[in-house]
Amino acid sequence: MPDYGAFIWDWFWELRQTQPPGFSGPVPVSNLELIAWCQVTGNIVSREEASILKVMDARFCAEIEREGEAITARETAN
Repeated sequence: MPDYGAFIWDWFWELRQTQPPGFSGPVPVSNLELIAWCQVTGNIVSREEASILKVMDARFCAEIEREGEAITARETAN
């Protein structure tokens, strides 16, 4: 990611730290949680940045789920 977009990665990981683990994987960040995070941190997030954060989060959750399925498949194969 270009240097001018690095702050979005910082924001993403800050948001992810606020999420409790789910029973079957990570819980996606909701719009309400994003709003609350903005209020607590004072960050002003544009519509485009919010969209990017949501896409990053969806991809993160999907990848973690895929990794969990692969681990389960390896464990049951043994």
